[in-house]
Amino acid sequence: MKLKRYEWIANALLEEIEGGMYRPGERLPGVRRLAEHYQVSVSTVVEALKLVEDQGRVESAERSGHYVTALNDTKRIHEPVDLDRVMLKPSPVTQSEWVMNLVRAALTPEVVQLGAAVPDKSYLAVKGINRALKDVCKGNSEHSDHYDFAPGYKPLRRVIAQRMQDLDCTVRSSGVVITSGCQNALVLALKSVTKPGDIVAIESPTFYGLLHVIESLGLQALEIPTDSKIGISLPALTLAYEQWDVRACVVIPNYGNPLGHCMEDEAKRELVELSKRHSVQLIEDDIYGDLGLSNRRALPLLAFDPSVIYCSSFSKTLSPGLRVGWVVSSEHQERIEYFQYVNSLSAPTLAQRGIYEFLCSHSYDRYLREVRSKYRQQLSKVRALIQASFPSGTRVSSPAGGFVLWVACPKGLDSKGLDSMRLYEAALSQGISIAPGTMFSTTKKYLSCFRINIAQPWDAQFQWAVVTLGGLVAQQLEGK
Repeated sequence: MKLKRYEWIANALLEEIEGGMYRPGERLPGVRRLAEHYQVSVSTVVEALKLVEDQGRVESAERSGHYVTALNDTKRIHEPVDLDRVMLKPSPVTQSEWVMNLVRAALTPEVVQLGAAVPDKSYLAVKGINRALKDVCKGNSEHSDHYDFAPGYKPLRRVIAQRMQDLDCTVRSSGVVITSGCQNALVLALKSVTKPGDIVAIESPTFYGLLHVIESLGLQALEIPTDSKIGISLPALTLAYEQWDVRACVVIPNYGNPLGHCMEDEAKRELVELSKRHSVQLIEDDIYGDLGLSNRRALPLLAFDPSVIYCSSFSKTLSPGLRVGWVVSSEHQERIEYFQYVNSLSAPTLAQRGIYEFLCSHSYDRYLREVRSKYRQQLSKVRALIQASFPSGTRVSSPAGGFVLWVACPKGLDSKGLDSMRLYEAALSQGISIAPGTMFSTTKKYLSCFRINIAQPWDAQFQWAVVTLGGLVAQQLEGK
């Protein structure tokens, strides 16, 4: 589906508005000036402005032009929770088939990878990591002749502990256990505090990989409504704690996947206090913590309560392939180390040394500043492209961090909503992978939603994929 000229201009205007070139309440340049700027006719600009107005980003005032509207609650994907309508009930998880289908699609090089949350190499520190690995191999011949048994490579644990201390977390190097990525850290954390059949409270929607972990451990998931701005609903979580024997609660408070929310510090403090009162073990997934779009690094839950089990990794920043993560638990470290030994003996030896070498010899913080800026620009452009090429009424998340977007589609002509499972199949037939919304729930919610990964090169192929998705959504809503 090729965009018409006025659609591309509308896209450009939306991008400039989202990027802050025009502030809320500010008047846009006149129609004739815009026509001269884009070298098109006045009528083309008028059509473009109609599209931007349809998206709710500008409004026209008679005889005085167009003004940028202030962002309001129409941007929110989730409304405040009505507790009278919340039906909290734990459910078994059966996610394995769809997760594995998505993984297989990610292994196909011809497919545009918008489904799996894996950054393109242009967003990773590939060159620096490769140099670090080369230096490790050149300078030390003892990296491959033994296991780094839990808790892992001591110099790396020391650097991680230092970085966490900068985030107001009371962590010593002896309290850091190196894992094979964050997923492994979550497995170890849950195994250390639960047994099969136990209830685990989770955000809804939440990362489908967590659902996969819960399923593999024989646990039950209790979905708690989560808002795209403020995070997990604390009133709903309170109700869940009072109604059910919840053993653990797993949350992504900083730039949650798929909504991109970031909890305020006061809400984080309330969350840890609430969980302690009900003797529920909090498990924090902070894998996106370093990828906030602002210059201020959000504090982990661990900064508010040392009993929180903290999980993270370098997979979303430095290298997914090295599989280096870590877990911190002041009360359950011994069991975590035991399960680490039983499951995999140790985390990868060479990878641990490569990450340590990078952290010592390269500027991780400078890299983070650069990649955050890239994500800010990319998010703005992709959101604008979606708004320009998807049916009217489509809502797109406005994440505070990370690199995924949650898209909620409107109802069609027959008042039926989008079936994202059908969209997934139609998109895959076109060579595009997405993550359908039902994957992010144990109870098949979010059928009209899907998640896309925007950490891709801004090239013709990527733009074609997004525009094609918009066309496929429109076709389904029109009953075709």
